[in-house]
Amino acid sequence: MTLCRIYGEFASEELAELAAGRIRRNVRGIRRITTRRLGKALHPAAGREQYTMLPANLRMMNYATDVLISEMSDAGIPEPNFRRSTELLIVCDTQAAGRVSALMQAAGAIDMRRTDGNGDKNA
Repeated sequence: MTLCRIYGEFASEELAELAAGRIRRNVRGIRRITTRRLGKALHPAAGREQYTMLPANLRMMNYATDVLISEMSDAGIPEPNFRRSTELLIVCDTQAAGRVSALMQAAGAIDMRRTDGNGDKNA
C-alpha cells in the first residue's frame, strides 16, 4: 500500500481543525493528521500597560503634557489580528487522496500540494 502526503493552507486554525475533523470522520485510510500554525505568534495584550500622551494646553501657556496610564485588555484588539494561517498535513493511502483533496478544498484550503510515496509532486 502506497502512502501520500497532502498539504493545504487554511486562513485560520479553526478552518484547518474543521477540515481535519471532517476528513477523520468521512475517509478511511488516514494514517496521520497534523496542523501547524504559520507566521509569528501574537503576544497577549492583557496585563500590559497602555500610555496615552495628552497634548499641551496652549491657552494657559502651560507646555507640560500629561501621561495617562491604563491597563490593556484583549477586547480592544481587532479579531482578524488573532487569526493566523495554518497548514494541514494529511498522510493517507493513495486510494483516499482524491477524497481528502476534495474535502480540504471544500473547507477552504489554498496552496494545496500532494507528494506521493515515491517523491513525485502532484498539484
